Amino acid sequence: MAHSGLRLNLFGEPTLVSNGLPVALSPGAAMLCAYLALTPQRGRARVVVATSLFADCPESTARRRLNTAVWRLQTEVRARTGVDLIGRPASGTVGLNQGVEMTIDVVLFENLLMPLLRSSADDLTAQDVALLEDAIALHRGCLVEQCNDEWILSARYRLETLYLTALDYLIQHYGGQGDVVAVSRYGELALAVEPLREDIHRHLMAAYGASGRRDLVERQFEQCRMLLLAELGTDPMPETLALYGRLTLGEGQQPVSVAVLVSELQRARREVSRLGELIDRSLDLLHRMP
Repeated sequence: MAHSGLRLNLFGEPTLVSNGLPVALSPGAAMLCAYLALTPQRGRARVVVATSLFADCPESTARRRLNTAVWRLQTEVRARTGVDLIGRPASGTVGLNQGVEMTIDVVLFENLLMPLLRSSADDLTAQDVALLEDAIALHRGCLVEQCNDEWILSARYRLETLYLTALDYLIQHYGGQGDVVAVSRYGELALAVEPLREDIHRHLMAAYGASGRRDLVERQFEQCRMLLLAELGTDPMPETLALYGRLTLGEGQQPVSVAVLVSELQRARREVSRLGELIDRSLDLLHRMP
């Protein structure tokens, strides 16, 4: 029995949608639905599903809880859509009904990205860029964001890596076009996931440099430097320092250490300037007091 209006979203909070309307699922049923959507089409052994989803229980209890979750998922979806979402695979296994047509956002996400990421960011066509942006729009949060059980972690890591790579491609592409608005937008999305990834900071600096925006290069470097100092108590990597020096001072102009010192002094000068303005305003207010 096919049902073309079903869509399962696994980025962020798992949601099942039927013909544009959400299907209310209990938490256990929603988690089982997400788990089965990420398993092979042939299904998975019941004991594996039970001990993965209910790892904090003895096996016998986990099996009972799985039986309840299967019954609830089947009942809740059938009552609202008329569809039997759980199939009848081989004995001792459980899986989704392969006769049900259902769009799954993470599957669509991977299918869009995998062919595009096999080539270089420099080779992207306008159509490729549009497909990358379509894929990025599907990412509404990490995979099944409220779950941190072991069974989800490897799939989450794989999808986050794809997401960051796609954002990096867009950063490089729009940097080459001088579109700093797009570079900034995709850079913010990438750093929201991995704020300490220096390669992302470097690619943002390079993109801003390609656009002739030295001010944004300096801002990005300073953001990177302060994050590393606050979170890890360390300085940027030599590659990051070298890139900063090349972009702001030019090839062979000054050693990297001098470039960093110049950045520090420039930042200090800005701070002194802001402090001077604050003092001037405070003095002005004091002079106006009766």
